[in-house]
Amino acid sequence: MLKRDNAYVIKQQLASYLGDLKSQQLSIAKDNFRFIEGGQADSPCVVFLHGTMGNKSQWRGLMQLLSNKYRVISIDIPGLALGFKTKNDQYSLTALANYLQRFFNHLNISSACLVSHSMGANVACRYAALYPKHVDSLVVSSLMGWEQLFDQSYWQKFSEFKQLLIVNSLDEFQSLVSSLFHQPPYMPRVLLDFRMRDIQKHRTQLFKVLDDIQQEFHLLVDDLKSLSCAVLAINGENDVFVDQAIIRRATNLLPAIEMVNFPNCGHVPFLEYPKKTHEVIQKFILSTSKKLDVG
Repeated sequence: MLKRDNAYVIKQQLASYLGDLKSQQLSIAKDNFRFIEGGQADSPCVVFLHGTMGNKSQWRGLMQLLSNKYRVISIDIPGLALGFKTKNDQYSLTALANYLQRFFNHLNISSACLVSHSMGANVACRYAALYPKHVDSLVVSSLMGWEQLFDQSYWQKFSEFKQLLIVNSLDEFQSLVSSLFHQPPYMPRVLLDFRMRDIQKHRTQLFKVLDDIQQEFHLLVDDLKSLSCAVLAINGENDVFVDQAIIRRATNLLPAIEMVNFPNCGHVPFLEYPKKTHEVIQKFILSTSKKLDVG
């Protein structure tokens, strides 16, 4: 979080805790669901998906911003949220997309705009390909794997990422966190230490999740080409996981996808430029909503 947006972030986060956003849990048949829900129950729905090692709470500020017009829901994704498992311990992109569909069914969500980040964006693309009638529009931030559109393998980056997760000191972990940003924010060492220990505790499980996802990662190519809804892709020009040259090629190959590239930004635009990220996503959702009169 950069100093220029501190006041905005604090205001949005505080409003989200004072507002109607409520954390909930459901255990139904073979599934456990953990989610935050708020907003207008009868309005169009926006569902938020986090990335690897993220969680449902990271979207609270944007959820609060949209809650006056939309039903907003953020869900913990098993495997991607540390320590949160599926009951059958399966985490392929298809398995996670089907888990999301069961969540939609239980909450009577007929369709939604999906807002997603990083590996959660890969889950969102898989879901949109499998269940196109349930996706009104799609936002993918820091989507990984664009290279595969041009027959380039992404397997090496999986190996590199797993290697980065093998940290043995706080300095190593701080270096990993800093690599996600163009301009790394200040983080207290006590918070870094807590986060590092949490990752170390769940690292074996996290590697299993990444291995499951890797087996279906190639499906992204067909998934992207099959998308029939409006799509917004947000990229940081300094993202260590997303090559800007590939993004430019993807823009030409898939002109229907609206590409927004943030200069001086790394892998987490919603943290590095929260206000700008929120504004871009809000504008896209308002412009593509099928059911809401925005006039």
